[in-house]
Amino acid sequence: MNHSVEITKEAAFALIGNDEKTWNDYQQSELAETSFYLAHGVRIAAIHNYLSNVTQYFIQDVNA
Repeated sequence: MNHSVEITKEAAFALIGNDEKTWNDYQQSELAETSFYLAHGVRIAAIHNYLSNVTQYFIQDVNA
């Protein structure tokens, strides 16, 4: 995701809402997995790092 900003888990969950309706794509690598969502005119990425066991959330305006 280009030009994205990290957001809190709570903000991400509030935007994602029902993930059955907002889920868009999924990527998995050796070190991490990323789920992409589209909701409220923004893209949200949830990136889970396997090594650190940390999930980070990023947001990007769809029109950016």
